[in-house]
Amino acid sequence: MKQWESSNPVGTVPGDALPGAPELARRGNITTGYRELDLVHPGQLDLASGKQQGLWKHCDRKLTVSVWYPAVASAQDQPAVFTDYMGRIDLGNLTPFRLASRSLQAPEADRESGKHPVVVISHGYPGSRMLLSNLAENLSSKGYVVVSIGHTDNTYEDFLAQRSMESAWIHRTLDQRFVISQLSAWNAEGFLKDMLDLEKVALIGFSMGGYGALRTIGAHVGTEMKEQLKELAEAVDEPEWHGDPAVKACVLFAPAVFWFDPARTEDIRIPTLWFCGTADKTVRYTSVRSFFESCTNSERILVSYTACGHNVANNPAPECAGNASWEIYKRWADPVWDTNRLNNINVHFVTAFLDATLFGGTGFRYFEEPLPETPRLGFVDGGDAGVNILRMHAQD
Repeated sequence: MKQWESSNPVGTVPGDALPGAPELARRGNITTGYRELDLVHPGQLDLASGKQQGLWKHCDRKLTVSVWYPAVASAQDQPAVFTDYMGRIDLGNLTPFRLASRSLQAPEADRESGKHPVVVISHGYPGSRMLLSNLAENLSSKGYVVVSIGHTDNTYEDFLAQRSMESAWIHRTLDQRFVISQLSAWNAEGFLKDMLDLEKVALIGFSMGGYGALRTIGAHVGTEMKEQLKELAEAVDEPEWHGDPAVKACVLFAPAVFWFDPARTEDIRIPTLWFCGTADKTVRYTSVRSFFESCTNSERILVSYTACGHNVANNPAPECAGNASWEIYKRWADPVWDTNRLNNINVHFVTAFLDATLFGGTGFRYFEEPLPETPRLGFVDGGDAGVNILRMHAQD
């Protein structure tokens, strides 16, 4: 089906492939629909309320997710407009802004197109469901159903002034597992009925979303986190957890790895694709690379961006941030790398990786080292400057 044509010029919407972008950064030709769903995860720890009479309360944890999906356009459909935020509610400077898209708002799903692979996205700390919309919308235009989670207590609009980190430590992976567990129900009824290929599910996490993703696929926390959580340590100490079998591939953008035990990576067995800047001072490049190397039971690839900092995956900065301070602007920016270029390279490699891991396609060839004086496959001459790739195979 031909992609519905947005009136926004090329280059003005996150996820657009700019001139010189690598081959697989281009959008697909599938019309993309967009909806938001409100979910309830019952019986979860309520860290916002604190203890009452010496005990932690439990509550029905509310989550909002954004869903991009293959759709059928009609004359009545309107373009989707996304909302994201500058600032943060606990700092008193929360300011909403609107993001242009190439999706339609809640059109009919394309049921005749068969079943589609699913990608679940988990944002950073703090963050939003829209922070990686560049990747979500692009993948959906290639036939994926993409679900981006807004992690309650950790988003810009509901960030907890106290115990926000504890909420991330405990709830990140539980939110991911819960959303993944809902896929079968969505496949049985609702607007996504019969559209999901539950044998082709991938998970993408950025920063603390990457921490959660690693736990979801089988990583185990170390003693440092359990000591910091004290009486809540049981919530993260899962000796019987060996990874969610529904997840077949995982992408990790600058994951927070320092709370894991590198000697307990034996349960990470699915293919993983990692991205990190060598100047990342938030999660520390050397820590990420060391943990990547310790995951010896998995086929894994590390894409390193020379001199790039932590924000390797976020959308480009909105126009309204142009007059903001660097402290605000840097949410979407890097001092050295152009965010649009990062987005294009990320989309290219993620597209290749998912093709190889979910479909058994030829995507791994895009990670092979080129011959001397030869451009990397899929890149214009010089387009892979600053991009370094390390591929390691599973040992067992």
